[in-house]
Amino acid sequence: MRFDPKVAWSVSFVSLTGMLACSSSVETPSPSTSASGQGGSYTFIAGSGGDGGTTVTPPKPPIPPDYDDPGCMNYPPPMEEYTCDPFEQTGNGCMAGEACFIYVQYPSEPCGQEIYGSYCAPAGNGGQGDGCEGGNDCSPGHVCVITGSGTQCVQLCKLEGPSGCESGLVCEPIDVKGFGGCL
Repeated sequence: MRFDPKVAWSVSFVSLTGMLACSSSVETPSPSTSASGQGGSYTFIAGSGGDGGTTVTPPKPPIPPDYDDPGCMNYPPPMEEYTCDPFEQTGNGCMAGEACFIYVQYPSEPCGQEIYGSYCAPAGNGGQGDGCEGGNDCSPGHVCVITGSGTQCVQLCKLEGPSGCESGLVCEPIDVKGFGGCL
């Protein structure tokens, strides 16, 4: 049997007297399935008021198939191609009207080499929390990241020492090694 996270399962709570207390459908797997292999149920039995009731804990769901490791033995460390300093937006080698942006280039093959770097490009206008489609949409000192609130510009921050993040924000690691974003 393969686990299908989209199959609904019924969960029932029953008292020792056999009266149904509540029932609901949830999106969770169960090791017990119907004859068709679809769906299933758990029943939790609980006593009340010191009547000696017992709680039955259902078994854990089946473990999904093992991860198929591509077998990357001794693959190379990431390359670094920093052409400017993203924390120093003036006098960093970029021309007037440009800003220094960071990037990560992911490998095209499973065991390939990542490339971390920075580049100069025309400065955008996006500030903290503004929507973006790429680094160039953000203002100097910001980076475009995917967050739980969508793709947006966030202020770059240092993971070590004072972060420089606004009150209420925390410096969290982002995809480019050694850099953080105020989230």
